[in-house]
Formats: sequence, structure tokens, C-alpha cells
Amino acid sequence: MSKIITVLGASGNVGKLVVSYLAEKAYNVRAVGRKLPKFTENGVTNHAVSYESQEELTKVCDGSQAVFILIGLEYKASIWQEEWPPLVDRIIEACEKSGGKLVFFDNVYSYGLVEGKMVEESPLNAQTKKGLVRKELVEKILKANNEGRIKAVIAKSADFYGPGITTSVVGDRFFDLIINKDTVEIFGNPKKIHNYTYVKDIPVALEKLASSDFTGNIHLPTGPAVTGYKYQELMEKLTGKKLKITNLGQNMAWFLGIFIPILRELYEMMYQNENDYNFDSHKIIKLFPDLKVTPYEEGFKETLDWWEKKVKQS
Repeated sequence: MSKIITVLGASGNVGKLVVSYLAEKAYNVRAVGRKLPKFTENGVTNHAVSYESQEELTKVCDGSQAVFILIGLEYKASIWQEEWPPLVDRIIEACEKSGGKLVFFDNVYSYGLVEGKMVEESPLNAQTKKGLVRKELVEKILKANNEGRIKAVIAKSADFYGPGITTSVVGDRFFDLIINKDTVEIFGNPKKIHNYTYVKDIPVALEKLASSDFTGNIHLPTGPAVTGYKYQELMEKLTGKKLKITNLGQNMAWFLGIFIPILRELYEMMYQNENDYNFDSHKIIKLFPDLKVTPYEEGFKETLDWWEKKVKQS
């Protein structure tokens, strides 16, 4: 099998990290986007395709060892419902023709509300509009895998954070308030536990999954679930400042959603932050014992440094 990996959605925040990491590992990488990506690393070729074209997707996936789905459609339920299912159908067909392993970078929306730990065997009990779309995608991919049409991995991440990640609940608003207002804003109930995946751990795990025989659903390496108050303590330690804590609850999210479209779309997902969110990733560490889970203290320090540098440059 050729050492070519096609990355669909290469220009996104995660896509950029994945392409650069794969290039460092001496893969030939096809960086794909709706607009032509601008990677300059050795071994990377840039491709602009129409995701609506079966012919173009099949061509760009041809000869690939693996095809990564890192595409980020607009965070809007109506767009997800219209565009995601046929897009995944086209990618499955492209992988079926090329023989490339499909690696779908996924979130946990398809599970719905989980009591206790989220594990790979958790049932798909989605109730929200976006969750039902993700459930449909997961079922399509696993069906094609189980039927032997393709080899596929559903690589689920918890909410992620890190340098360059702006739209996360620990993104621009979170760090702006810490830096400028001495305030830690917790999305949802600060008494509930929640965990986060460090974005730089994602490419390492995806590469291992792409080059292994594993197929099926798996969780990416992720730190432990702790309360919002623990994140407050961590940020106080990293900044050396006494930080106030505030929470953006469901009612306030609904109100602000009138003015801020992204919060309007996040409202239906607030159950993840108003209840315990305990994402378990022991399975992948057992599968690949050399995988690292970046400690929160290290990951949030790197992220805080990135944001402070960004503020100084602006």
C-alpha cells in the first residue's frame, strides 16, 4: 500500500496540524479543501475540489493508504442535515474504489446524554438535530465497514482546545476573559465534570489509527474529567492571578443566542455542559501504549502563551 494520505478539510485548525505532522512522518500528503490549501512542506501537494463532485473526490482519494475526514461544515443544524449525509456517501464511495482506509474525525454528539462514562460501546442515543446527523454519519460509515466495502475508523474526540483553536468553549472568549477581565467563564454548570482533548495529541493518534489494522469506533487520547472549579484553579496557577469564576448557563446561552449565532446553535448541545461529561480514552492507550495524553497543566500553559502572544501582536 502506498504511503499516501488524503486529508479532506486540510485548511481547518485540526487539518493544518494533521498535514504538518504527516509530512514530518514522511508521508505523501494530499491536502484538500474547497479552496486551494497553501502548504509548503516537502511531500505535501495542494488540491482544490468540489465536495459535491463524486468524480473529483474519487480522483483525489485514488491510491491513498487512508482518507481523513476533517471537513468543517458551517456549525448550523440545517446545513449539517442537508450537506453531511450525501457528502459522507460520496467519500465512502471514493474509499471503496481506492481501497483507502476512511478515518472520520468525530465528536460525541451521536451518543446524546450519557450517564456515567462515555465509552466506545455507549449506545447512540442522540436527541438533538446535530446529534442525529452525527449518528446517521457514524451508522453509514460503520455499515460500510461491517459489510466489507471499506475499512473505517470513527475517531471520536472530546471538546478540544489548544493553540489556534478559537471557537471552542475554551477558545477566544475563555482566554480573552482570563487575560483582560481576570475571569474564568465556565460553559454550563461549574460543579459538573468535563474533559478536553488537546489538539496537538490528535494528529499523533490519527496517524497510528490510519496505519494500524484497527477498525470501528474509538476515543482519542484525552485528559481526565474534572469540575469547572478545577479549571479555575489551574488557570490561577498558570497566570499567578486570583480569578473570578462565572458560568454561562443554559438560560444566558439562549438569550445571547439572539445576538450571537454560534451560541444559538450551541444551545441544543448545552446538556453536555449542564451534566457530567466523562469521556473515557483508555482503549486507545491500551491499543497504542506509547501514545501520550498531554497533561492539562502543559496543554493549557501552551494555549495561554499562544493567546497572550496573539493579544500582544494585535
